[in-house]
Amino acid sequence: MWNRNSMEITLDEIKELEEENICYVDVRSKVAYEHGHIPYALHLDNPSEDTFKMLPKDKLLIIYCSVGEKSLDIVKDLTKAGYCAVNLSGGYRAWLIETCQELSHAEINRYERQMILPEVGTEGQKKLKNSSVLIIGAGGLGSPAALYLAAAGIGRIGIADADKVSISNLQRQILHNINNIGVNKADSAKESMEKMNDCIEVEAYPYFITAQNITEIIEKYDFIIDAADNFETKFLINDACVIASKPFCHAGILRFEGQVMTYLPGKYPCYRCIFGEVPETGSIPSCGQAGIIGAVAGIVGCIQALEAIKYCLHAGELLVGKMLIINGLTMQFRMVGFGKKSPSCRVCGNKKDIFDISENASEYERKSSCLNT
Repeated sequence: MWNRNSMEITLDEIKELEEENICYVDVRSKVAYEHGHIPYALHLDNPSEDTFKMLPKDKLLIIYCSVGEKSLDIVKDLTKAGYCAVNLSGGYRAWLIETCQELSHAEINRYERQMILPEVGTEGQKKLKNSSVLIIGAGGLGSPAALYLAAAGIGRIGIADADKVSISNLQRQILHNINNIGVNKADSAKESMEKMNDCIEVEAYPYFITAQNITEIIEKYDFIIDAADNFETKFLINDACVIASKPFCHAGILRFEGQVMTYLPGKYPCYRCIFGEVPETGSIPSCGQAGIIGAVAGIVGCIQALEAIKYCLHAGELLVGKMLIINGLTMQFRMVGFGKKSPSCRVCGNKKDIFDISENASEYERKSSCLNT
């Protein structure tokens, strides 16, 4: 039973009170309140003696913030002003854990630090749980992307890679460890993600992604991450996603540099709009030839994961119509805009001639697989 001399109250103690005698008051930001609040709670913007006047004096005011810290000071001010006020122990987070359906208590405990964000909240976490992302490549880019998507609670993650873990991978491919040398990377990635989060479903594709199978695979996912390290596969991913109207995030890394862009179906430019055709073999060095610093792969892969999360949440701005270019040596980040899609693009332009991936399979054949950076 609640002690009326106490300045705090728990949810269990609230259950003993008559609903008509209490009033919840949310003292978080307006944005946080609009993204989710306790039903019928009043929002107290900029708590002060002037704004206190909107609150009823004939009810017990249950004041809450995100975790029950800021609200305690407001309870003290309200009490001094003659109101009957009490602080909700644990704040909005405690209420979420107690009342949220579709998410287990374990999930809410796991994701609580992101669920208190106004852009996420309960509904956003449900969106993540009901979303699916395919990562093509379990290497330097795919590793951080996979781990952070798993940690964020993306409900179903696919990971594709035909390669096996080698000792030289471990400098940057943080999905894998020394015990998995010789193991297929997709299978190794699945093991790591499931150890990270047992609340999600992971499907491994331990084989090459080709013109013959890509369409069927990407159909099962909401968002695609291009984490491959060869141009043939990147063009394959782009062309298949554009034809199938699938959003995807491209990234590339070399030495201390990286680039990231996102494609959404419609008016936005695709990877082929910007880069045109697959470059001749050997014309641009690979990471194996020119080198790569692992931390750059980590930064860029994390950005890809963030783009996927934002897409699933419908939050923020995506890197559409522009490319983020990163120089790790100078720590310069610059944005290059590309405006509208290219009229001459072969897959989405006015005179496109690529309509079926399998009919153009020869364009993707050199290393049309999930080889990774």
